[in-house]
Amino acid sequence: MKKKRFVFIVTAVVLVLAALLAVQSQNRHMETFTDFAMGSVLIQNLWTGPLGSPGHESDDILNACKVLEQEFNNTAEAPLEATLFMKSSGGAFHPYLGALVKLWNINKSPYVPTPVEIALALDKREVDLGAYGKGAACDKALRVLEGEQNYCVSAAVINLGGNIMTYGQKPWGQPFKIALRDPLGGPNDTIGVFTLRGTHFISTSGSYEKYFEQDGVKYHHIFDPETGYPAYRDPGLVSVTVINDNGAIGDMISTACFVLGYENSLDLLAQYDCDALFFYENGDVRPAGRVMEYYEAR
Repeated sequence: MKKKRFVFIVTAVVLVLAALLAVQSQNRHMETFTDFAMGSVLIQNLWTGPLGSPGHESDDILNACKVLEQEFNNTAEAPLEATLFMKSSGGAFHPYLGALVKLWNINKSPYVPTPVEIALALDKREVDLGAYGKGAACDKALRVLEGEQNYCVSAAVINLGGNIMTYGQKPWGQPFKIALRDPLGGPNDTIGVFTLRGTHFISTSGSYEKYFEQDGVKYHHIFDPETGYPAYRDPGLVSVTVINDNGAIGDMISTACFVLGYENSLDLLAQYDCDALFFYENGDVRPAGRVMEYYEAR
């Protein structure tokens, strides 16, 4: 009789625990929010904590991005963080190429300008924060998630136009699995996977999305501030992906590394404690830092 009672009690405890786990699981599911900010699609994958829906945090992140975008649209000066990094990178990242970007007009009506036109554009001091803004917006998203008002989000993956941030810890401690697009393949082709825990920022600069061809020559949108032409210091380089703990720095340094090339980027990456992968059109992949500790090629 006692044995049966003991079995009954154990069974009851198991059922109660299962019920509690089920309730917790229901309160820890993922919700996806898709919006538009900083001229790009903003995708928020938010895992709920024990206190309910993350809709409030999603709205706060979207609003923070839009406020930042408005600030950038109304400024004639680059943020201090951007000007300081311009100096650190030896000018490989440059926040005052707005006239040059408009001259080439690659996004709308591409045009190969004359050397004289390029020289005149380089002499102008017009802000362009295309290699800074989305990373800075991811930093704003992190501040929202780390703020005292965040009661509902335990983990998140934010994707703003290809700039990605991971945050927190997923339920049951699973790592984040972030697929990396194959720069030599189609939009849905991947070349590898990052396995990450906690907060990280991933930024990619590449020549494979925004470009045009004229007379058999390919012109992409990442310009070398020294020449005013698309960057070509490291022939065959098609993309650079940087992983670090700061979104704005990651955004800027991936652009600078694309301009500088692999060998000339190593000191800069080490200075800012960044890991990176350099991909080439012949299929070569060159790692920097500790990236191979959490990257797996497919």
